[in-house]
Amino acid sequence: MSFGNLTPTIILYRGRKTNIKIKMLSSRLHQAALFLSLGLLCSSTSNARNIICDSSVLRDSTLSSKEILCTPLGDDSAAPALDGDLSDWANDVAKNRLALTSALGMLPYSSGDVSIMCTYDETKIYMAFEVPGPYRFNATDDHLCASISTMWRIGDNAQYMNMGGCPHVKYGEKCTEVPELCNPFRVDLGGHWELKTTEMGVEYGTDLTSGSGNDPIANKDDEWAVSPYCRPDDDDGLAANEWAGAWIHTNPNATDTTDHESYIFEMSRLLTTASELSDIQLEAGGTYDFGFAYWDPFESQDEGWSKAGHYVTGCSRDWVPLKLATESGEEPPSSVATTTNALQTAFYAVAFFAFAGLV
Repeated sequence: MSFGNLTPTIILYRGRKTNIKIKMLSSRLHQAALFLSLGLLCSSTSNARNIICDSSVLRDSTLSSKEILCTPLGDDSAAPALDGDLSDWANDVAKNRLALTSALGMLPYSSGDVSIMCTYDETKIYMAFEVPGPYRFNATDDHLCASISTMWRIGDNAQYMNMGGCPHVKYGEKCTEVPELCNPFRVDLGGHWELKTTEMGVEYGTDLTSGSGNDPIANKDDEWAVSPYCRPDDDDGLAANEWAGAWIHTNPNATDTTDHESYIFEMSRLLTTASELSDIQLEAGGTYDFGFAYWDPFESQDEGWSKAGHYVTGCSRDWVPLKLATESGEEPPSSVATTTNALQTAFYAVAFFAFAGLV
């Protein structure tokens, strides 16, 4: 799990690494696209990233949220039951839609965007993640099941890419102990869930007594990290697993994968925990840096998902602000209408793909 570990000269396209190269282009459209893409890439790498990851333009030109609003439960509202059924969520809870892009290649997840709902009461935060895609499950292999994780910024220097990005961790070698110099780069990886030992519609609860974030029953682990190579389960003297959750698929018996179907992960966590080392501490009115990751069980038909092959929010490089609103009537965060410059953006996207040899 890298949450945006980026190799700038390589695009990961349908599971294959494709080296960027200039091609002989016969049509005038492709020639124009080549010149535009050269100017685009030379002027700003970040501009190219923005175009590649603008999945709403590339797919259906709909509205896309840029932040997440977490609404407080009203006095007359009950907390949602953790069963995968979202019908008991309060009507004023916003459905925040965010694009998913590949962590390494920044290409959009082909099945669509993730929708995130968030609410909270005096003690817990409740989150629902709806990810479109066909059903797959295997009771002996996690890679052939869907998987998710959240990531929250704890340390002031924690980066979205490379799970905190601590420079004091040796690249490529798994650490046996988190270096103390890495404390400012800490991230909270809560609800990192792999599904093979679970069943649909069943709530799997917290574990507040074991002294570890590991979940030996449901593999719904509570972890922290400073690097992809330094990612333990919550393990300090105050550690616990404060996450509970359930999952379903809306159409597990579908034979036509073009049908509208989604995974729903419905989860909760205590707002505050005993461990400030490994857990983000949440309170009403606060805004927190957040990310979400999804592992697609169809990344490879034979082997399922790979560790680095996941899709993430934030255009594969940025945190998404998550705000715990103080009033239930607060307006949802502004959405960006991707149709405003859709023709222009789509044209530049074609230019980039022409340069990359993808059209």
